[in-house]
Amino acid sequence: MNFLKGIGIGIANVIPGVSGGTMAVVFGIYDKLIECIANFLQASMKKKMEYVKFMFPLLLGCGVGILFFANVIGYLYENYPVYTKGAFVILVLPSIPIIIKGENIKDIKNILSFAFGLLFVVAFFMFTHNLEGNTFTKQEFFTIAYGLKLALCGALAGGAMIIPGISGSLLLLALGEHENVINYIGNIEIIPLLYFGVGVGIGILIFTKIINYFLQNYRSKTLFVILGIVIASLIELLINI
Repeated sequence: MNFLKGIGIGIANVIPGVSGGTMAVVFGIYDKLIECIANFLQASMKKKMEYVKFMFPLLLGCGVGILFFANVIGYLYENYPVYTKGAFVILVLPSIPIIIKGENIKDIKNILSFAFGLLFVVAFFMFTHNLEGNTFTKQEFFTIAYGLKLALCGALAGGAMIIPGISGSLLLLALGEHENVINYIGNIEIIPLLYFGVGVGIGILIFTKIINYFLQNYRSKTLFVILGIVIASLIELLINI
């Protein structure tokens, strides 16, 4: 089952405007995913094996989703953007109440946290909208300098991937590297993918540490921030359909 969920997360990560983190919330594994990544290095051997058992099929599925569906999703997004985005919105909507199940929706701090999540997405999309379409440069030759840039973009995208509602692909689009990365994946170009993959791994590790801290210490408020982010991102998708 985690393998199939991983495929769903992987597919979501290659669609600009769609978030793999949101899919993890939809599948009910977001908390566990954050815990596994954030605590793996310092966990006991028994706990490490538990994390590996959970994560391995998920990561395998995610890799399959990205490698085998990148070109398909790219085609669907390019030729049928309304249906592609609409299918994602329909899939996510039923999961929204689950995010804050059992939480106090009248608490003023939770309401403010929800508002912060909304405003965060507004600021993110304003930033990406200002850059989108102006920065893409097709990379003809691979250099170490470009590899370092690719790793940095990967770190930023990896951090974005782990936040529900924030699209790592959209951020790559704004940074001018989405088409290059999709081409590298489609053509299985190992060297640039290694640089990008290392960057993604670093970004995911850093952001999961931060998110896990807030989930452990400010769980209710963090869930409402996530709710605000998810709802705002869905509204943005609907506006652009």
